[in-house]
Amino acid sequence: MRALAIALLLLPAVCLANPVPMQDCLYLDVGGSNCSCPGASQPFTVSVTMRDLNQAEAGIMGFAFRLDRTFGGFKLSQTNLLGGLDFGDVETDGWVLSSGADCAEPVGGVIYVGEIEYLYLGTPGTLTPVGHPVDGTAFVDCDNELRYWNLPEWDSLPGGILGVCDIPPEGCATVPVETTTWGAVKALYR
Repeated sequence: MRALAIALLLLPAVCLANPVPMQDCLYLDVGGSNCSCPGASQPFTVSVTMRDLNQAEAGIMGFAFRLDRTFGGFKLSQTNLLGGLDFGDVETDGWVLSSGADCAEPVGGVIYVGEIEYLYLGTPGTLTPVGHPVDGTAFVDCDNELRYWNLPEWDSLPGGILGVCDIPPEGCATVPVETTTWGAVKALYR
C-alpha cells in the first residue's frame, strides 16, 4: 500500500506515452520487458536505464533513486554501470551513483545506470522506483545541471514498475493455476 501511495505521488510528473513524450524517464526491465517470472529460488537481473532524455546529447554525471520491493526474495548485488563510485543500498537508504570524471553518454538513446541481481523466493509482487530519501528524483547532467527523472506512463499507469510473476502496469502473462484437492490428484494416478 505504501508503494502505491508513493507511486501515486509521482504520477503528476510521469512521462506520457505519446508522440512527444515528456523527458528523462527511468525504466526497470528484465531482458527488455517490464515483467519477469523466474522459477522459485532462481536469480534474475534487473536493468535500470534512463531513456527519453530531453536533450539529444544529454548524459549523466550522477544519479539517485531507491527501489520499493513487494515480491518475495532478496537483493544479491547491485552494480553501478555509470563507471564511477556508488553509495548506499538501493532498497534501504537509496542508491547514489556517479559516473566519475567522465560523463555517461547515451548509447542508442539509452543510458545504462545500474543492475541489481535478485533471488526470487516464489511470492509475486513488484519492484517500484521511488525518489531517494535525501535527493528525491534528482540527477546531474553533464553540464552539472540538476534535473529530475520521471516514470514512463503506459495505459494511464506508471510503466517504470517491474512485475515479478505479477501483472505490472503494462500487463504480463501469468501461468493459470487450477485449484484441486489432494484426492483429485491421487485419483489421477490410480
